[in-house]
Amino acid sequence: MEKPRCDRCQGAINAPQDLHYTVTIEIEAEGYIEESEFESTEEKLEKIEGLIDSADEVCSSDFGDEWYQRRQYFLCRSCYSHYIINPLGKSSK
Repeated sequence: MEKPRCDRCQGAINAPQDLHYTVTIEIEAEGYIEESEFESTEEKLEKIEGLIDSADEVCSSDFGDEWYQRRQYFLCRSCYSHYIINPLGKSSK
């Protein structure tokens, strides 16, 4: 069986002996919806109710990556230390 690897540095993780981390990121789209897509507030509510009713029957991939994504990454101790300090990878100016 192949040892798990850190998703950042690709170093081997000797699980369960080595301290390592699972980072889960959920990404949800938010923003402007074209009002002309719906004829009325009632139509909007019906659409929302329909999505809620069918949510158990569909998986997130049916909505497309544009609307929702959930990703998991395995990080070694060193990479986690870097990640937690600067999760967005912004350059320091």
